[in-house]
Amino acid sequence: MTESVNTETLDLEAIVAYLRHHPRFFEDHPNLLKKLHLRHESGDAISLIERQNQILRQENRQLIDRLNQFIQVAQRNDRLFLKLQRLILELLPETRLNGLLERLQQGLQRDFDVHETTVILFDRAPGDGDGWLQTSRDQIAEAFPAVVDQGKAVCGALEPVLTQLLFANTEVGSIALAPLTRDQAVIGVLALGHTSPEHFRSGTETLFLTHLAQVTSLQMERTE
Repeated sequence: MTESVNTETLDLEAIVAYLRHHPRFFEDHPNLLKKLHLRHESGDAISLIERQNQILRQENRQLIDRLNQFIQVAQRNDRLFLKLQRLILELLPETRLNGLLERLQQGLQRDFDVHETTVILFDRAPGDGDGWLQTSRDQIAEAFPAVVDQGKAVCGALEPVLTQLLFANTEVGSIALAPLTRDQAVIGVLALGHTSPEHFRSGTETLFLTHLAQVTSLQMERTE
C-alpha cells in the first residue's frame, strides 16, 4: 500500500534543512535526479546537475573577481608604501623645521597627488617666512574633535568655512587631517587638500597618513 503525501502540508524549511544536512541524498537516490528539472533563463528545462554546475561556475567567477580586487589593493598599497618610504627618508636628514615642512610639502605634491599642505601648531608662533600656521587648540578641536580630542585621522569634503580655516584663499574640495603629537599629546595637525571633492572621502584609508604624521611629529622634535 502506497502512502499518499499532501505536498501542501510539507514544511519547506524542514526539507531545505534536511537536504543541507544530507548533501549525499541524491547519490543514494539517483533515479530521483532524472525526474528533477529546473527552468533555465532561456526558458528551457535543465537538469539539477547542470544547474549546479552553472552555480559553481558563477561562484568561481565571483571568487576570481574578489581575488583580483585583493591583488589590486595589495599592489596599490605596495606602491604607496614605497612612496612613503622615499618621503620619510627625505625627511630624516632635516634639522630645521622649515626645511622639514618644505620637504614634506614637496614630497606630498610630487608622489601623493596632494594639491595643498598646511601644518598648524597650537603653541608655536611662526615668524616671517615660516612654513606653519598657529591656531588655538580650541578652535581646531571645535571644528575637528576626532583629530584633536581622539587623535584620529579624518578625511572628507567639508563646509567651506572649515576648509578656509585650513586652506585660506584656495580652491580645496576635500581634505585629509592627521594629528601631530608630542609625548602622546596633540600639538597640531597636518592637513592635506585636493581640489576635487571626491578625492578624500570619509571612508578613505588613513593608515599611511597617520604613519606619516607620526614620523613628522618625531622629526619635529629633533629640529631647531
